[in-house]
Amino acid sequence: MCPHNGTRVGVEGTFEVEAAKGDTDVDAYRWSIIGPAEGEPSGLSEPILTKAGRARSFSFTSQKTGLRKVQVQARDKAGVWGSTASYSFYVPANEVVTEWSFTDPSNPGANSGADPAAGTLDLGGAVTSSVGRSGTGLQFRGGAPATATNTGVSTGQDFSVALWAHVDTAESATLVSVPADEGNAFEIGYDATDGTWLAGRRSATSAELASAPGIRGVWAHLAATYSSSANELTLWVNGKAESTIVYSGEVSDGATWQLGCGNPALPDPGCGVATVDEVGLWDNRATAPDIAKRVSLADETGYATSMAAEWNLGVSTDTVESGVLTDRSFGAQLQVAGAGDQYLPGGSLALPGTAGQSITLDHPVTDSAASFSVAASLRLTDPTQGGVIVQQSGENAAAWTLGYRVKSDGSGGQVYFQMAGGDSADATVAEVRADVWTPEDVNVVVGVYDAELRRIEIYLNGFSPELGDGSSEGQMPEASFATPWTARGGFEVGNGTTTLDLAGPEASLAADVKGVWQYAGALSANDIYNADAGLPPGAATPVG
Repeated sequence: MCPHNGTRVGVEGTFEVEAAKGDTDVDAYRWSIIGPAEGEPSGLSEPILTKAGRARSFSFTSQKTGLRKVQVQARDKAGVWGSTASYSFYVPANEVVTEWSFTDPSNPGANSGADPAAGTLDLGGAVTSSVGRSGTGLQFRGGAPATATNTGVSTGQDFSVALWAHVDTAESATLVSVPADEGNAFEIGYDATDGTWLAGRRSATSAELASAPGIRGVWAHLAATYSSSANELTLWVNGKAESTIVYSGEVSDGATWQLGCGNPALPDPGCGVATVDEVGLWDNRATAPDIAKRVSLADETGYATSMAAEWNLGVSTDTVESGVLTDRSFGAQLQVAGAGDQYLPGGSLALPGTAGQSITLDHPVTDSAASFSVAASLRLTDPTQGGVIVQQSGENAAAWTLGYRVKSDGSGGQVYFQMAGGDSADATVAEVRADVWTPEDVNVVVGVYDAELRRIEIYLNGFSPELGDGSSEGQMPEASFATPWTARGGFEVGNGTTTLDLAGPEASLAADVKGVWQYAGALSANDIYNADAGLPPGAATPVG
């Protein structure tokens, strides 16, 4: 059996198989992959006919990297299959040609991809930021684009691009583009009018664009893959192929890549307010596993987390305007009404627990279908009154709720974290909960959803609670959650509903809220345990 000649994951390779010299009784072969990956054939192939044991070939496209093994059997003219012969071969990963992760402080535009000598990025009007999806990111504030030439990736051939994107304001934004004579030979970005991610090509008079529902103010992983033979482009969101278009004519050929804007010759080049991170370019059509690998953001300690929003009243340097709390990370503004007069930097947000209180944001902060964490630091001023601490709405139901309730047996209260199994008022609910022993003190509660493990968890003051007695109000440190969905409704602090039905009775919280934090990614138990007392992981240092 001759070696597989594929050069990497996603490239078809060919094996040639031949009977031993002089063995002319063989009339067929069959083959199988040992340990097939998703998308690969499983089980034995159909017979490949031959005469007198002559050589025949078969093809196989590996969907995963590493050491692989194929086995083959030969059949004699009597119809008897012989013993198996196996062959091991190594499949290299499909690495990006160009990679911009912005982590080198001396050269933040350096290309760390497979060809680091090419494709250095001139940051132009962009600046590096500590609030990237994985460490350092690149922020655009509507200025000149960042540009790179000689990337080794052209839109006239098979290519792919992947990036983490965060559109900060309610404006359209072109995140990555390849300018051409009459527009963009390629672009990927956000359309604020329809609330969608877009990928494709555009001229001054026409556009051919794949689209998928998007959310501003939320980290999303975007990718586009192009096949030159099919003239077909696919848009991927958070690792899933969402939309495919077939171009109507010849593709434009360009190799100069831009971040943060499209072609300035267009009526709207899309120079928006956004942050990008981990931008990679392939000179081929990347596969689903290639893209999934970049979405996972695995590191030495687990799956990477990053601050998505920090409304921290303990920080004196924050700008606090009357009626507005501004997120320290991306500027998301909570509109505040009905709070007490302690609404001050270095103080707290005093919530009287009445129906009139309203601390809201009109869009999510993280995607509820991906890993996320939410935390709050608060002191309960009336422990006999339950209420919502933080809640994220869908169109028809509360997607998740971090809340406080009074136990029915009068033994005190507990904090809980719930996630709904669908966008309806009768959806199933997964819940975890922890008893609150000192409501008069400042307590830090953290809810975590781990999409990799399909699990929710709760922590109180750095610790996971002990497992309770199994009753409906017993402590529950973790629970399975198997039906994630993306909620695109409003985000609310200190009020909401304790039922899934958004029209249900209000559940106003009576508390002094010191801060609310949300994270893209699942915080680990170690992250939470090692946080400063009275604060969740990564929180800015408080006053005094």
